[in-house]
Amino acid sequence: MATKNAVLNYEQQFYLSGIQLSGVTSLNGSYSIDENPINIIGKGYVYPVRQGPMVGNFSISKYYIGQETLLNYTGESPISGSINFNDSSFGFESGYLTEYGVSAGIGQIPESSASIVVYGDIGSGINAYGTESHPAIQIPNQGSISLNATGYQSNRITNFSYTMRIDRTPLYKIGSPYPVQVDRAFPILQEATFSLEVDDYEVARMREYLIKPKQQKIILEFKNPIDSSKIESFEIGKARLLSQSIDSSSDDMLTVNLTYRGYINKK
Repeated sequence: MATKNAVLNYEQQFYLSGIQLSGVTSLNGSYSIDENPINIIGKGYVYPVRQGPMVGNFSISKYYIGQETLLNYTGESPISGSINFNDSSFGFESGYLTEYGVSAGIGQIPESSASIVVYGDIGSGINAYGTESHPAIQIPNQGSISLNATGYQSNRITNFSYTMRIDRTPLYKIGSPYPVQVDRAFPILQEATFSLEVDDYEVARMREYLIKPKQQKIILEFKNPIDSSKIESFEIGKARLLSQSIDSSSDDMLTVNLTYRGYINKK
């Protein structure tokens, strides 16, 4: 009897449009088909009919270890991807990036995540294998990450996260289960959340939003810790302060959590 073995993590590779991604920690690919039964007078149940479009989803979690290949797909270009193992693969065609996020904290390797909606086929036998090289591996640390935001220089920032969300609008025609066109909807939402230990920071009063909402440019920058060259930066042009919370306990520092939000318009 032949021995059956599980596929271990080091026997798997993930390819995104021909590039093998490095630093991947988890993947999830799925699809579901919505159908309803047809009932007619005198016969009852006849046959189920598919309801709505066929859509799949892929989510990726990874360490941020250099220029992010995923960010090449914030526009309207489709992505293909596949998990390859042994001589098999599970992949997708015509995917579109809907969310990208990156986060970091003191003493941690930065992490990133992405969500992809799939309007093409998804399943076994789809292979996005390629030989294009991954960008050079450059791992930023807490000393080579900077968050430029006015008013927080004297208050120690301990962690942050940045998220970009992109809505997609598929257009269908009769006779095709797949969209003939997928448009990027505007505006694109950007959100930055960070925590800081309070020195002289003063929490803004809620009614100030009605008078003059707090708004500023926020720039998050990753640099190579070896030569200080820039790896990547994320900018929210007119970020508005929408959420503040304060935490206090008997065994920890006084901490404030802030959430800024901004939008990218088409023009």
